[in-house]
Amino acid sequence: MKSAIAVSAVLAVLISWPTATFAQSARAGSNVSQGDPLSSDPTDPGNILREVERMEAEREALFPVSPLGGLRNRTDRAKKTIYEVTGFKMGLVLQQVGQGISEVLPGNANTGTAADLDFVVKRELINKGKPNHGGVYYQLQGRWDYGTTGPQDLGFVSLASAGGTANSWSRYQPTFLTRNFYWQQGSNEAGWAYRIGKITPDATLLTSQYISPVTTFLPNVGTGVFAAGYPDSGLGVVGGLYPSDRISLVGLVSDSNANRLNFGDIGAGGTYKAVQLGVKILPVTPKAGYSKFLLWQNDGTKNGQPINAMTGQAGWGFAMKLEQELTSDGRAVGIFRYGHSFEGSAIWKQQAGLSVVLNDPPDPIRIKNDMVGVALNWVESVAEGAREEYNFEAFYRFALFPAVDTTLSYQSIFDPALAPSIDQSSAFSLRVRTTY
Repeated sequence: MKSAIAVSAVLAVLISWPTATFAQSARAGSNVSQGDPLSSDPTDPGNILREVERMEAEREALFPVSPLGGLRNRTDRAKKTIYEVTGFKMGLVLQQVGQGISEVLPGNANTGTAADLDFVVKRELINKGKPNHGGVYYQLQGRWDYGTTGPQDLGFVSLASAGGTANSWSRYQPTFLTRNFYWQQGSNEAGWAYRIGKITPDATLLTSQYISPVTTFLPNVGTGVFAAGYPDSGLGVVGGLYPSDRISLVGLVSDSNANRLNFGDIGAGGTYKAVQLGVKILPVTPKAGYSKFLLWQNDGTKNGQPINAMTGQAGWGFAMKLEQELTSDGRAVGIFRYGHSFEGSAIWKQQAGLSVVLNDPPDPIRIKNDMVGVALNWVESVAEGAREEYNFEAFYRFALFPAVDTTLSYQSIFDPALAPSIDQSSAFSLRVRTTY
């Protein structure tokens, strides 16, 4: 009932959209690439490289001179030289989060920190600079803490929350691993694209440039549609068709026994299959994102054990992400997400969320390249005895120094799913992100 009300509200907004928006959308048909053709997630390798290049060009910040400026200039020159000599394009992102939670279960930590490092290498091998270019992408990822509880564990363990408070912010054992390693060819301009190799489904399907635990919102329920039962990073193939500027069709097949720590067990025969339709419903500017509609089926894991967003059981489901520019300049964007899984195959039976972000909000000192966002999320876990849980979040992100983003975040978690003794808890977070 609650999810039906939320869906109806979003549809009502779309149906009643001002006539001026339709007129503007007719002028927004230029063929503009929106990041990687197969993913708009900021953590996808192709988008990491684009973000590194963008941050190198941006110099406006609260403090215009960075204490790391000399190091950054040297790494920029080194990367340029390596690219000219070898053709390898490289990018490095280092980010850290500290979080504190007001109410936790007795005997559990209420503060924690974690760090994440992503090193991406791209080597174009055929048709360089053309729409049908192809090459290899490699992503090394490392995660560690500082002898504390990782913020992701604060939400899942200390608070017994289903929706979490800091998606992905916990250490790896071992610290570094190969997260993605694949061949990719094609582009939006070519009208097609595909990748094959070790891929990450939850960084490919239902993604948005405004939804990510490293750049915008933090909790799992606010950053991932995990009711879609995603497998972990592993061997798979994904392909996309782009018949027009406003329509995309993506299909994905991946190993349901995948494990980011290795290359999974493709020989076991289990797979995750998904098809996604993308539509720019009412684009206002050329940078408008796709609304996406997903149908998926999962064979489960060979031993019935959970991993990533899977419970280990076979099943299916559907999900959607509606994304709409709310102002004529595209600075304000609204995103509605909903997912429903069946047969107990995903860790969440249902989830819904409404998020709004505003780029370059008005402020007294006119900081450039900043963003403010608010979100309300709801999740129904498949865990026996779990309560329906709600999460409200607000964040402000700004460039402290050139290429150094700082984010302040507040969350209010109502009725943590598996902590009946806690009615409400607050989470305060500080995130710092820099690129090289």
